Amino acid sequence: MVDKFNEKANALATEYWRLKGITADKKGENRLAEIEKLLEKGIGGRLRENLEVEAKRLREEMEERSNAFMRLDDVEKEILELTAELAPDLDLFDANFFPYDSEHEPISEEYFSALTEIFFGTSSPSIQFKVATFSKDGMKITSTDENSSLKVLEYVIMIIQETAKKMLGMENNIDKSCLSLKQNEYALIALGVLLKEGRRLEMKEIKEISHREDKEYKELVSDVYDKELVNGVKYLVSAEWEYGLVKEYNGKYEATDFGEWVWRICTAEVSTEEWRKGKKDIPRAGLNLHKILKFIRK
Repeated sequence: MVDKFNEKANALATEYWRLKGITADKKGENRLAEIEKLLEKGIGGRLRENLEVEAKRLREEMEERSNAFMRLDDVEKEILELTAELAPDLDLFDANFFPYDSEHEPISEEYFSALTEIFFGTSSPSIQFKVATFSKDGMKITSTDENSSLKVLEYVIMIIQETAKKMLGMENNIDKSCLSLKQNEYALIALGVLLKEGRRLEMKEIKEISHREDKEYKELVSDVYDKELVNGVKYLVSAEWEYGLVKEYNGKYEATDFGEWVWRICTAEVSTEEWRKGKKDIPRAGLNLHKILKFIRK
């Protein structure tokens, strides 16, 4: 267990955004180039003296910016290492809400923004799951189904920890699940359909949507496509997975939070831009499932 996790997370996040501000400022670089070009022309007098003073200041800023880039890499790694052992300082829960322990700082929006930017390339002041929301206010459990609030809390912490481990190159459950998913292309198709639709679907709906979205591939293997798609869905809800990717609700299927995060990482190199826009934009962006399958099978 990490001592004073909240305070350490906040301090790293503050440093992360300070360094991001320094590295994002390119105005001085352009200004320095203009001044140096003018000095090379042989300008003299007071203007030259003033420009030399400014050029010296700008060179110091450029050196600071270069150092900030190197330090930023270190801070990102430190944030991930801390998150790989995610241990937020929480208080006793009230119903379905876990507030922060009053003896510790609440985790800041800056931490969540830094972490989501590192994970997905776009920042968010909170981390949204189907089952919970993790924010500066604490952990709000939004869905328990048959699980207790404590079980949901453990599940959310697991997903965040495993994602950090993945990005650090450590052994993690996301890589293991991703490898298993790659070995069943029809399970990959079905999971993609469920995530694109963002709702619970019956098997016949999964078939209809996958036929429409993956028409080219279906025509190539029309004699086995539907049968293998059914088997793919069965595989997704089987006991094969330590953490399920899909759950069945009275004949309807829905991707889990873990399934969504595994899909994001499995297909990141194919659909990076779609995911960076956020989950709500996936239906508009569309999924070229055949393209993804060809990549995944490499």
